[in-house]
Amino acid sequence: MYGWAGQRLRVDLTTGQITKEPLSYEYRRKWIGGRGFNSDIIYNEVPVTLDPYDPRARVCFGVGPVSGTAAPSTGRVTVTCKSPLTGGFGDSNMGGHWGAELKYAGYDQVVVQGRAKHPVYIWIDDDKVEIRDARHLWGKFPREADQMIKEELGDEDIHIVMIGPAGENMVRFACTFNDVWRAAGRTGTGGVIGSKNLKAIAVRGSGTVKIANPQKMMEVCNRLRQAFKTDPMKMGLYEFGSLCLINVANRDGWFPWRNFQGGAHPLANNMSGETHSQTVLKHREGCFACPICCGRFTHIKEGKWAGEEFGGPEYEHSVPTGPRVGIIEDANDIWHNARLTNDYGMDGIETGGVISTAMEWYEKGFITTKETGGLELEWGNEEVVDKLIPMIAKREGFGDILADGAERAATRLGLPEEARYYTITTRGMTLPGDDPRGLGFGYGLSFAMGTRGGCDHLRSLCCLELSGALYTGLNTKILGDERGAKPVTTANKPYMVYYEENQKATTDCLQVCCFTTHWSYAVLTPDQVEYLNAVTGLDFTEEEFQEIGERIVNLERAYWNRMMSGAREDTVPERFLKEPMPQGVDYQTNVGVVLPLNEMLQKYYKYRDWDPKTGFPSERKLKQLGLDYVARDLAPLRNKYLSEAEKKKRKYYY
Repeated sequence: MYGWAGQRLRVDLTTGQITKEPLSYEYRRKWIGGRGFNSDIIYNEVPVTLDPYDPRARVCFGVGPVSGTAAPSTGRVTVTCKSPLTGGFGDSNMGGHWGAELKYAGYDQVVVQGRAKHPVYIWIDDDKVEIRDARHLWGKFPREADQMIKEELGDEDIHIVMIGPAGENMVRFACTFNDVWRAAGRTGTGGVIGSKNLKAIAVRGSGTVKIANPQKMMEVCNRLRQAFKTDPMKMGLYEFGSLCLINVANRDGWFPWRNFQGGAHPLANNMSGETHSQTVLKHREGCFACPICCGRFTHIKEGKWAGEEFGGPEYEHSVPTGPRVGIIEDANDIWHNARLTNDYGMDGIETGGVISTAMEWYEKGFITTKETGGLELEWGNEEVVDKLIPMIAKREGFGDILADGAERAATRLGLPEEARYYTITTRGMTLPGDDPRGLGFGYGLSFAMGTRGGCDHLRSLCCLELSGALYTGLNTKILGDERGAKPVTTANKPYMVYYEENQKATTDCLQVCCFTTHWSYAVLTPDQVEYLNAVTGLDFTEEEFQEIGERIVNLERAYWNRMMSGAREDTVPERFLKEPMPQGVDYQTNVGVVLPLNEMLQKYYKYRDWDPKTGFPSERKLKQLGLDYVARDLAPLRNKYLSEAEKKKRKYYY
């Protein structure tokens, strides 16, 4: 078999049973791998009524047919579960080297269910798979547990997926790591893993990936690597990492100052990629087969955090516990906060989002020091943020309330409905640090439609909007229409989002990094199909490839529909719909702008062939995509969604 390893590994932690299943040709052709394999398992094996922390719930780790090959940036892994944060479909994506190692060990996917009696880790050594005691690892930071496992197994070259203390304590936005610093940050996958008493999955593989046409594969890869050498986005990411976006965001008015009360700040350059590289960058890092190496390793040299080191930060790792909570003057405070979220194993976006929401509640008088346990949640209070991050991870005091996410926190605190205005969430998950009133209307539509809740640049955000604004002619080349290159317009944005969602789904099936596809656009759909066919020896067409992406998006959407989530929930935080963008530092075009979501939604539904009243995929579309069983699942629910009883329900998805 070429490309795929051809088998799925299942581990039941309750019974200790370990099984291996062959993956048929038809199955591989339908779902490709990675996200496709995982989404299929969650839809069919995890009931929508099941608590995400129930032992019967699954958590899946998927890689793709080009994982472990020379194709550029094929080090990604998709982790999928029923999200404990949103209660709906949840997945996240991470880089590193674990995915390639899993392929070398002979597996395309690992599916874990059950709950061990005490903390354990899974050791995959090619065909040999063991469940080992991890009680001595419980409570350790990922960097500590990683080294302890390597010493225990006597091999520094193995690769390990693991959780931190936040996952052990089932914080609803705990994340999953591999290679210590590479995080699947979103939707709370780490909490599901922790609920199973699973600390880590260590992998050592001695095999290879068989390639059907090695000569063609190298020809394609060499061509793409040459393209990267002159790509402006690649050069920016290499030099400054994703922090290269800080000054761009500030210039164009999408810098998330104080929970999106503003879109810029005169001191933003303090935390820019340029400043970081000049002051605290120790070295650059890259994931498997990466021609970009956007990863940073930070060493703080002075001030109260002098001596701290960690992998990162990223833009979405720094902004949430920096400017979003009002911290901007001393960038070392921002790097320190990013290090804390890493060590404790929490999603930086959600951590900063829930803290900034609490700060705005405090500012507006919805909560006082009585509710916070004496903490003065004033904007820019670094001392409080430094205390709150460990408190959230350990579920201590007020941190225990925030550990459930902003929507649940509002409920637990008994806040009035108007307080939820300040929870910047979609379907229960916090949006990233990108203001659609400044970044672009396509981003705003993406926020409403993401199939895992509040989306981000690794999911359905239409990065073509930003990249198209930077590269003249890119929108015409890909979509045949240059109008979408202007951020503050609705022109062609519904189709752009439709296209991007489908392509990101197939990119996640291949397990290729979005920074080489949806950001730099050095690798386009024809290139992906070309190296997929060179690796597998099959004859995928571009049309078939895009249809697979559409199939996955519709399957994930249907999971939400089964939970009675549809058109009414296709929205964004009211702040973006009602509050005009204020005056910024050096941008003018976005001042006074609000997001015109509704006029884009109707066109989007038309492209998708979804019922605009329910937001459910049409029976025709599902059958066209080979999802007849999904059409049957949704048939009795369509009228129920439109019932008066359902309309009156306020949905927080838990």
